[in-house]
Amino acid sequence: MSVLKPRNRLVNFRLSEEEFSAMKSACEKSGARSLSDFARGAVLHAMTEAEGGASMTLVRLDGVVTTLESRVEQLLRLLEGVQGPHTPAPVEEAAPEVAAH
Repeated sequence: MSVLKPRNRLVNFRLSEEEFSAMKSACEKSGARSLSDFARGAVLHAMTEAEGGASMTLVRLDGVVTTLESRVEQLLRLLEGVQGPHTPAPVEEAAPEVAAH
C-alpha cells in the first residue's frame, strides 16, 4: 500500500517525567499504535478544534459510531450462528433501597 501523503516533517518537544508517564498511560488507554501516533492525533484534534472544527469532529465521531454499530451487528450474527437465535433475557429492575434512619 503506497502512502499518498508521506509524513516527512518532524516535530520534537520535551516532557517532564510526570508528563511522559501520563502521556504513555493515555496512549495505552486510547489504543494508539505508538506514542507518535497518539501525539499526532492529539495535536491534529487540537488544531481542528481551534479552527472551529467541532462539526468535523462530530462527522468523524458519526463515522466511528457507524463502524462500531456495523461490527456489533456482525458479532451478533456470528454469535447467533454459534449459539442459535438469541432472545435477550428480560431485565429486572432492582427495588430501590430504603435508607435506614
